[in-house]
Amino acid sequence: MNQYYPEPQQFFAGYFNQDWVDDHEKADDVIEFFVSDSSEDTILKVQTELDKLMRSGKTEQELEAYLFSDIGCYYYYRSEWPDGLTWLRHVVSTLKNRTSKIKNEKI
Repeated sequence: MNQYYPEPQQFFAGYFNQDWVDDHEKADDVIEFFVSDSSEDTILKVQTELDKLMRSGKTEQELEAYLFSDIGCYYYYRSEWPDGLTWLRHVVSTLKNRTSKIKNEKI
């Protein structure tokens, strides 16, 4: 049974939906849009749950099935990244970088 990660599910299904390529040139643009469109609390919840997902011990096949089939992510990360774990690390890193920039801008 898959553990449920509600925040990443909302993020991937909502922002990397089947039409994401109509609105954004690249996947990083989607992440940037999510950051600009979301509260800091939501972004932190996504980061936390993605950290848990990455530590869950899922195989590449399980991770791929989870992202594509279970939660409806339409970004095929294998076109740019060697595996799902590497891409998820990039997503978390990008989210963390953006939230720290936002915090610094508020100071």
